[in-house]
Amino acid sequence: MSFLLDTNAYFLFFQNRKLPAYFHLVQHIKDKENAVSFYISEITSLEIHSVLGQARRSSPAQRQLCNREIFAENEIRQCPNAWIHRGRRRMNWKFFRDMQELIADTESGRGNVQATILELDTVAMQEARSLLSGYADRYNFGSHDALIAGSLMAAKQVMGIDLTLVTSDKGLKAMLQEKGLPVFDPRKGI
Repeated sequence: MSFLLDTNAYFLFFQNRKLPAYFHLVQHIKDKENAVSFYISEITSLEIHSVLGQARRSSPAQRQLCNREIFAENEIRQCPNAWIHRGRRRMNWKFFRDMQELIADTESGRGNVQATILELDTVAMQEARSLLSGYADRYNFGSHDALIAGSLMAAKQVMGIDLTLVTSDKGLKAMLQEKGLPVFDPRKGI
């Protein structure tokens, strides 16, 4: 069985702290020789750099008070709640550079983890457009998700490769299941 990883599943390989989803994923996709190989869409290859860049940037802690008025105890009051963002420390430059190198090695077939990039061709684009026009009103998934699913469908049509999409995205999973396309959720291990 071959697998196509969405961006979040692909990022599991690059997180510093390995989560249970990472172990479920590796256990599920490694072959008899314990090699880990999979497919990614060209959009995932691009998106991973955006995700890594976001992890590199710092973000300050924030506290925002709710500005809504609420009706409580027979009077209108200011909402007492606050939204708190803990912030994120800036990723070390050397670690960031090492991660970029690891991504390059993975996508060029060097090392124990190897990703094969599926080009975004016209068939993938047409399938993505069809998925958005046919299902975006019922399921919560966006254009990047549609391009990944379109790549899955194009791989079957053009190259004859049956792929299972690895994702934990609820809307994308629901849409793919309605279409009868195979899905694996690494967070659930199924």
